[in-house]
Amino acid sequence: MNPLSPLACRLIAIALMAGGAMAVAMAQTERRSTQVWRCGPEGRELRDAPCPESGAGTPGQQRIDYDQPSSAQSAEARRIAAREAKLARELERDRQRLEAQQARQQQAIGIHGRGKQSPPPDAAQGAASAPPKPLKTKKPKTHKPKPPQTNANTSG
Repeated sequence: MNPLSPLACRLIAIALMAGGAMAVAMAQTERRSTQVWRCGPEGRELRDAPCPESGAGTPGQQRIDYDQPSSAQSAEARRIAAREAKLARELERDRQRLEAQQARQQQAIGIHGRGKQSPPPDAAQGAASAPPKPLKTKKPKTHKPKPPQTNANTSG
């Protein structure tokens, strides 16, 4: 495969476009803040309303800043995501079509990357015309047990 095939170039272009769009979207977010109340015995419970057990002047109130995208930015992000999803599906179909075409064009590969070797023409014809020979099976040999060794010097 060519190191920079058209498919690879498309994927690189998509990645660069997505990175650029993300940088623009991050630069255009609005800075917002909200009030948060810390409740509970150690202030570990966060609420968006005053704590029910505390009085009005409790110092548990804090402000938290966060970035919130505008509705236009959210709509643009959805359009970009839909366009990229459509392009990804097209690229996948192209890749599958290309792989199927390459599989049809390639010949079968044997051991060590070499193509399968065909037998010589005369051997192939001779093997096809001769009837198959039946397999001969041999019976396993049984060994006779050795006679017991006797002691020549028996004292009695």
